[in-house]
Amino acid sequence: MLNYNRFLAASAAVLCGTHVLTAELYVDPLADEATGNSNLDLTEVSVTNDADSLFIDITTSTFEDWTKYLVFLDYEAGGISGNSNPWFRNVEMGANGIDAFAGIWVDNGGGIDTHANDDSDWFGQGLGSFVGINGSTVSIEFSLDVLGIGVGDVVKFDVGTSGGGNGDPATDLLSVGSTAASWGGVATAGELRSYTIVPAPGALALLGLAGVIARRRRA
Repeated sequence: MLNYNRFLAASAAVLCGTHVLTAELYVDPLADEATGNSNLDLTEVSVTNDADSLFIDITTSTFEDWTKYLVFLDYEAGGISGNSNPWFRNVEMGANGIDAFAGIWVDNGGGIDTHANDDSDWFGQGLGSFVGINGSTVSIEFSLDVLGIGVGDVVKFDVGTSGGGNGDPATDLLSVGSTAASWGGVATAGELRSYTIVPAPGALALLGLAGVIARRRRA
């Protein structure tokens, strides 16, 4: 006779080992970058999550190893608004209260610099990691546990491209459907995009499996 408890435990191990994710895709208009650098021209950003991490993939028209990427996250009350970020990029966030920031570079193998804030000042924090580069797509991830968010929580976000100097603007912003700013200007964010943290695929499948088993045991 099949031991349902043992079968459920074994199935949990298998299902939780799967990593089938469905991403939300956020498309940015082509050629809306003012400096003429196609490596700064955002084309799309995809966001998804598993049980542990929030994944963000940033794609540009072309790739150059001097490109810098900016990610702004708003996932709780408070945060820092206005033109303030740890990389001193000229990006005006308006009234959006930004709770975390990540600056990403792709030269020398790539890396990420993450910061959170106490509603008044920024401080470095290990919120996530640099995953890698695939063509003109750069992938990063954030720890859900370190961010302090979970299933059902809404993360508002913006993504921009920039150069390597303090004072450079975001020359393309996901929240802006047209040119953000050229060199020497200030980029102004629009309405932040939103993503809702969903249950990991393995957890959903396991819940469905548990329901099937329960019905069989009652039959």
